[in-house]
Amino acid sequence: MTIRGYHISENRLVFTLISVFTLFQLVVLIIFGYTPYPDSNGYILLAKECLLYNEPYPASATIRELPFIWNIAAINIVALSLKLFSSITPLLVLYSFMKGASAWLIYKITHRIFDNKTALITLLIYICYPANYGESTSTLSELPFIFFILFAIYFYQKGHPITTGILLAIANWFRPMAFLFLIVLLIYNRRRIIHTVSSYIFVILLIGSSAYIRTGHFIYQAQTGWMDMMLFSLNNINDEYPDPLYIENNNQLNCIQRDSMWRSRSIHLILKHPTGYIASMPYKLIKTFVSDNVNMCTFIPEKNTKTYMYNEISMPTLYRSFPHYSAVQILTLINLFYYYLLLVTFIYGCILLIKNQENKKLIMPVSVVLIGSIIIMTVCHGEARYHIPFMPFIMMIAATAIRNIYSLPLRSRQQQ
Repeated sequence: MTIRGYHISENRLVFTLISVFTLFQLVVLIIFGYTPYPDSNGYILLAKECLLYNEPYPASATIRELPFIWNIAAINIVALSLKLFSSITPLLVLYSFMKGASAWLIYKITHRIFDNKTALITLLIYICYPANYGESTSTLSELPFIFFILFAIYFYQKGHPITTGILLAIANWFRPMAFLFLIVLLIYNRRRIIHTVSSYIFVILLIGSSAYIRTGHFIYQAQTGWMDMMLFSLNNINDEYPDPLYIENNNQLNCIQRDSMWRSRSIHLILKHPTGYIASMPYKLIKTFVSDNVNMCTFIPEKNTKTYMYNEISMPTLYRSFPHYSAVQILTLINLFYYYLLLVTFIYGCILLIKNQENKKLIMPVSVVLIGSIIIMTVCHGEARYHIPFMPFIMMIAATAIRNIYSLPLRSRQQQ
């Protein structure tokens, strides 16, 4: 590859880009420090409780006190960092390197699906994406979840289905969405899926059995879905429960039993008002994709003193602040423009690939976005964080559109 008269190998270019990207992750962490998202703070609090009881999360002593089961691996890895280093900083440094590794994995996966030029464009899109530069400053679960998902897909493409299943189960330990990627891999290439599913189930059994020994309950993933459903997703059809989460004799139940109660209520309301339930789906999809501001919280001044940190960069606040924007709001708007441009080029890329009869290349990226969106509409509530795992796959298709646009002038000159 020649850049301004200098020849550089593609591998060296990729290594340089990823190294600089990873270095910037560390620089952002050093300059802006830890970002205190409510969920991230909650993970740290629960991790400290586990260390107090000398048990992994969920600890047997707190199973009755917990309102729900949160993202298990995210809390346990925080606990490990606190136990070994008495600090979460080493974990955030690890997350910075995971972010760099994710960039490399995205390049390799795209290379296998498309070609080296599309892979390089995808990598450039990824490292230029502003939202990528705040994610490793918190203990939120999205970053390690995406890393293990990409790692799993990479090994699946390399023909290692057992390793793939193990990595998917670890990803599911962080966030209960890994089954989405099992479905995607089944659609993508079903020849090795049996081994993947078998190893996935085996690790799930290990995780769940470990929790069962401690708590008496088989717990292998977060269990917040039914609570979120009652609290956020069924408001338009909830005509029976003034307080959606109220349970009589609540103190006599543990979090597993509470989750069961909320599941029963949710299913009851859905079956009672199916039309209203279906009518809420587009709204959840809009809430998921309308903004991309979450990681910009990293750059908010004096963020540790904010009661509601996200307020400054929320969509309503951005609308009200026009045209007098702060520096972090300007950065948020730049990121929004970049994000919307990606969505548009993703759609254009899909059209191009269909037009060029390259439908096979669409299978994995589009399946992730499409099936993931269906899951969000049916069993989740809409939230901007939920589209973050889709972004690498949106970028792959966007890269094909950018490559096509870039090649048009070249084709025209060649034809002349």
